[in-house]
Amino acid sequence: MRIAFLPLMAAISCMAHAGPFDCSNYPVLTTTKEDGTTIGIVISDELRKRTPQWNIESGDPPLPLSKAVAAAKAWAKKTYTRYDDVKVESVTLNSYGCAIAKNQWYYLVHFSPIIEGNALFGGTYFAAVLMDGTVVGPVPIKR
Repeated sequence: MRIAFLPLMAAISCMAHAGPFDCSNYPVLTTTKEDGTTIGIVISDELRKRTPQWNIESGDPPLPLSKAVAAAKAWAKKTYTRYDDVKVESVTLNSYGCAIAKNQWYYLVHFSPIIEGNALFGGTYFAAVLMDGTVVGPVPIKR
């Protein structure tokens, strides 16, 4: 009994001395590309802290949808330069999903790149738009 008790006490002690949970080390979205690499959206605590809070039940978001889409599309045109254009395929409004990020939301915008008049479909063209207008693109994620 005493042997099982010691590891339990050590674990509790470590958790008690740990700092607050850091949400910035975890992606809010991941996907795997055709080549097997994983990419995702990681929103740093610094970026998260400077975005306005918003209660979904209290009215419209601080950043209107039209401005979020304009920021995302401008970012996509600069990022996906090998394509002729980009088309916004979908937009969702998401909470951070982290206990310390209460009332903080972002838009997730999925794109279809256009090449020679044809839209390419796939889940690897996306970006997050924070409520202050900052666009955060996908980065490689180590598993």
